[in-house]
Amino acid sequence: MKRAGLESSTSELQALAVELGRESMGQIEIAADSIDAGTDDFTIRRNTLYLRLSCVPAVTEASLRQDPVVAMLDLYAFRLQMANFVASPAGHAAFGDQAPIAERAIGRNAARWDTVATSVGAHLTDDGRARLASWVNAHPIDRLPFTRTSLVGTLAIRLREQQTSLPAAVGGMQESLDRLEARISFADDYAVKQALWLSQLAALEVNASPDVAELRGTLISTRDLIEYAPNLAAREREAALSDVDRQRRETLAALTVEVDRQRVALLEAVASERALVLSAVDEQRRRVMSDADSLRMRLVADEIRVVDHLMLRVAELTAALLLVGGIGLLLLRRSA
Repeated sequence: MKRAGLESSTSELQALAVELGRESMGQIEIAADSIDAGTDDFTIRRNTLYLRLSCVPAVTEASLRQDPVVAMLDLYAFRLQMANFVASPAGHAAFGDQAPIAERAIGRNAARWDTVATSVGAHLTDDGRARLASWVNAHPIDRLPFTRTSLVGTLAIRLREQQTSLPAAVGGMQESLDRLEARISFADDYAVKQALWLSQLAALEVNASPDVAELRGTLISTRDLIEYAPNLAAREREAALSDVDRQRRETLAALTVEVDRQRVALLEAVASERALVLSAVDEQRRRVMSDADSLRMRLVADEIRVVDHLMLRVAELTAALLLVGGIGLLLLRRSA
């Protein structure tokens, strides 16, 4: 710690290295998401998934080195490897016209590394930077996906042996509980994301397979059928309701016609029955009137006969009285 001129403790350096790795991975994720948002190219989308999946173990292992100073150096070397890759023809082939997005993300990682190194009072000499650049050039990232060669090994040993300014501090401590917790934390952050990226990658690969074209067409047809089904059902329902309504109107019209016909027939029957009843009543009236006239005539005739008989009887009585009176008068004269 004296030789490096560092005032931070080993735990603090380790925490800074872990957070720097986490921030670096965050910048890579943001860059990959931005690239995906700007393109529909299958190859570029596949390469951004490869980038995410390859960077997670690389950043995790670099930031969790046993020696936090070596971890800082390894993150620095990884940043240089990524910067060289995205600026190379291979990087432009991988990301197309979206490659500048990745370059800007790597630039932000470089600025953050310098800030963290400065905050702990550490710096790299020109000779140290040259050695790191030489190592990076000898161990490039030139394709996606990639398996990164680590800085830990000969270069770290050389830098430590030569006692350059930064890599002289803390080496040799055992992996502690803090490092184990940091590794678990990385796993918590990226296990689900890695599974999601792998599923997206599998979906892209399946989608690009010629064998899936027929299946995709079937799925598209099925989706179209599903999307079309509500409209089809609505049209069928409308047609069914229209047919029911038509039949209802026809039924009502037929019932109206039948009711009108029955009503007319009933009215005709009532009128006919009324005419028959009136005719019968008139016939009965005529008969009654005829019977009344006949009875009246018979009564008159009977009255006439009674009067005639009475007059005859009165005449006979009058004649008899006259005869009796005449006889009596004759008898009186004779007796006188």
